[in-house]
Amino acid sequence: MFTSVTEASRRRLLRHAAGELGAALFCGVFGMIYELFSHEVYSYWMIYSFMFPLATGLALVIMALSCRRPPARRFLNTFNAASATLTLGSISAGVVAIYGSTNVLVKIYPVIGGLMLLVSVFFFIAEDRAPAAESKELSE
Repeated sequence: MFTSVTEASRRRLLRHAAGELGAALFCGVFGMIYELFSHEVYSYWMIYSFMFPLATGLALVIMALSCRRPPARRFLNTFNAASATLTLGSISAGVVAIYGSTNVLVKIYPVIGGLMLLVSVFFFIAEDRAPAAESKELSE
């Protein structure tokens, strides 16, 4: 039974990674189309907005292949929320830069995304130190 729970968790982790890599592809295509119609005004935030979901998706794939016990759902949820926050912040900064304006609110995205990444790392470490709690969570 433990092996089936671990394999199900591993498949869930790979599904999250596939979603992140799909989001990276979407952001790459969106950034390319947006830059195409921006009248020769370019923003590195828009061009490289695909890097956040790509990096997090690859991190999830590496975790699925190397961890003995894949992380639980609360780590995945906070990790994906951090990736989405950083990606949307990058796109927002790109749109504002291409428009030729500035906005103070764009600076909030990296702060919130970084805090969410720290919380997800905390969840990962807390899960690793408490194996009894994780096995109870996986069985639910």
